[in-house]
This record gives sequence, C-alpha cells and structure tokens, in this order.
Amino acid sequence: MNTQAPDSKLLGLSTLLQLEKDIRHAEDIDKFNFLVVNDARRLIEFHQAVLWKLEPPAGTRIQAISGLADVDRNAPYIIWLKKVFKFLLKQADARKAHSVSRDALPAALNDGWSEWSLGQCLWCPILTPSGKQLGGLWLNRKRNWEAGEISLLEHLCDAYGHAWSALTGQQETWRERLSRRFRTRRTRWVIAATLVALMFLPVHQTVLAPAEIRAYQPEIVSAPLEGVIKTFHVEPNTTVAEGDLLFSMDDTTLRNRYEIAEKALAVTEANYMRAAQKSFTDNESKAELALLNARVEEKSAEVRYTAELLERIHVRAEHNGIAVFSDANDWLGKPVVVGEKVLTLANPEDAELQIQLPVDDAINLEPGARVRMFLNIDPTRPLDAQLRQTSYEAEVTPDDILAFRLKAAFDEGTPLPRIGLKGTAKIYGNRVPLFYYLMRRPISALRQTLGI
Repeated sequence: MNTQAPDSKLLGLSTLLQLEKDIRHAEDIDKFNFLVVNDARRLIEFHQAVLWKLEPPAGTRIQAISGLADVDRNAPYIIWLKKVFKFLLKQADARKAHSVSRDALPAALNDGWSEWSLGQCLWCPILTPSGKQLGGLWLNRKRNWEAGEISLLEHLCDAYGHAWSALTGQQETWRERLSRRFRTRRTRWVIAATLVALMFLPVHQTVLAPAEIRAYQPEIVSAPLEGVIKTFHVEPNTTVAEGDLLFSMDDTTLRNRYEIAEKALAVTEANYMRAAQKSFTDNESKAELALLNARVEEKSAEVRYTAELLERIHVRAEHNGIAVFSDANDWLGKPVVVGEKVLTLANPEDAELQIQLPVDDAINLEPGARVRMFLNIDPTRPLDAQLRQTSYEAEVTPDDILAFRLKAAFDEGTPLPRIGLKGTAKIYGNRVPLFYYLMRRPISALRQTLGI
C-alpha cells in the first residue's frame, strides 16, 4: 500500500517534467499553443482549456482552444470569454491562479456562464521571467479544483512563461527598457533640462496657405461699349497672336442707329442744298443757311460716331499672349457695360504666385521672404519664390475666408509653371524660439476665448 502513493507521485512528477521539456522544445508559437491547451490534460484533468494573450491596453486575444484546430473570433462563445477575461484582469488577484465561480462575475455575464461553463473554472496567468503578464490559461470542468492541482498548474504556467517569452522575444519591450532607464531622478532632470533648452532653439516660423499661378501684370480686355456679347472667337486659355479677333458685340442696335443717322444726314443735306439755291433770290432762305449748315455738321458727326462704334464691336488682341477666362457660355448673351472686364491677356513667360493667407494664420512677413510652392499636380517638386507684395487689408476669398493677398516672384532659373495651376504655398517668416512656434496658435486661441 505504501508503494502505490510514491509511484503515483513519481508518475506525476515525470509527467510534469516531460511537459516542461516538450514546451521548451516547441519550434514555433503555433506548436506552443497546441501543446499548452492539449498536453496539459496529461497532468490535470479538465474538460476544455483556452489559451489567451494579453493585448494592451486592455484587450485579449484567444490563441487556441483544446480540441479545436482553428478559433472563430466572431463566435458568441469567444466574445463572451473576452468579456470575462477583461473583467478578471481588473481584479486584485488577476496575477494569481485561482478558481472562478459564477458568483464572482457580474450579472451581465451570468447568462453565458450557464451556457458555456460546466461549473468550475480556473484562472491561471502566464508571466514572463521579469514579471510581465503575457496572457493566461482558462480551464473548465465540472468538479472543484484542489489546492495541489492549482499548485501544479502554477508551476507549469511558469515554464509556459519562459517558453512563450523565448518564442516571441518579449522578455522586455523597448518601452519597459526606456521606463526602467528613466526611473532615476538624475535622468529625469537631464531630460527636463534638455527639453527646456530645446524650447529656446531658434526655428523659422512657417505657414501654409492656398496659392495659384497668375500672370504678372496681365492686360485686361474689357467691353468697349454697352451691349450684349454675341460671339467668342477663341477658346479659354488658348494662345493668341497680336490682331487676332477675341470676341464680338451684338451690332443690331448700332447698325440701326447708323442707318437712321445716314438717312437723317441725307435729309439735312438736301434741305441745305435747297436753301442754298433759294438764297440767291430769297433773303429769308439766305438767313437759314447757317442753321442748316450746323445741322449738316451735327448729323455728319453722329454718322461718324456711330461708324466708330460699329468698328469697336470687334475686339482684337493688342499683343501675343494667353486669353484667360472661364467659359464662353458664361458671357454669350450677357449684357455688359462699358469697361466691364471680360478676359485678360497673360504673358506665359512672366508669371507670379498669388497666395491667399487666412487671417488666423497670419505671421510677420517681410518682402523677400522665402516661399515654396507645392503644386497639386506635382507636390514632390516644389518651386522656389520670394515674397514681393503683401496687402494691408484682408479680403473675403471665393471660399468665404477672410485672407490677406500675397504675391511672390519666382526665383531666376525656376521653370515657370502653367498659368492657372493651384497648390499650397509654404511661407517662411522670421526665426522665433521653438516654444513660440509650437504655442502661438494655442495662446492666440486662449486669448480670444478669455478676451485678454
């Protein structure tokens, strides 16, 4: 009778040693997961084993389940287990092996307990040699857990922790090493002093703003007279030569005025000739000659003026360039007044950068400040420019943003982009301390909020 007990103890010890040997010789993490949930049954009797992994900050991941080749992470059972583990991790005894009963769980998890638990569950945390929790083992069976069984499982989970750390290389993360090195007071003071010194490091104050390529000193082509635009003879943003016809005004009204003026002139001239013939014998007709001559000159001037207006209905380019306008359909049939801008003639060899700097982003800028233009079509190759002009008054942009208008000239040798291209301009201001660079916007917002 005395020989059976030692034999059973030796058998259990042999099994424990064999399990430790097998787990330490696991080639990869998949083999490790399989051995943990399946081979432990050789030492301790249980119905089901679940291996879970801790995923910071407070999540868990089911690694393996005994008797299953794969884990469906969307299954109701798995979701319930993750909720249970999340709750147990918050408890004071989360780092110790202990049995878990239904009464230990909140009421929201009791329904799952009656469905997926046999009645007696065991919580076994798995720790690294340095004490970091990697995960744990969840065992489920009908009968109660004995103290000796829990002690054996604690010993086995210690071996699991060594093997798991070796396979995953998580003996100590970089955050843990960094935290350990920065625990000393001297190190913290050095870091604090370094940060304070960096706050006084001078850096260029920069700001980003939308920008567009515009022609430098373009010629504005306006309506020569009051009327309606009838025809556009060029397409938007096309190259035109000097003398090319740009657009024409409707001539119906002017043509009628010209014909009426010509007929009125003919009548007045006929009256003048008749009075001139009578003036040799009729003193009264001789007295009317001066008045009729003035009327002839008046009607002649009206005919000449109307003829000049007819010549002006056809608008031509005064020099070579690009006809810049949006769409011809926006102008056809539209009434215009004298001097109203219709299009611009731009020189493609003389372009500038126009920037809309929002008021909230405005910084102190001087003429000659460095500017870099990042085109939307090619943001990897910025174009260098220098600030030429800054408006003193802010204007409302088409995007309903109050902004200052800035103009910049491209550096010599910079390939000029096509007029009309848009992008983002980075403007470099004066050097300021790093603290001011980082805190300018928060301080400004705080002052606006508090009114100081």
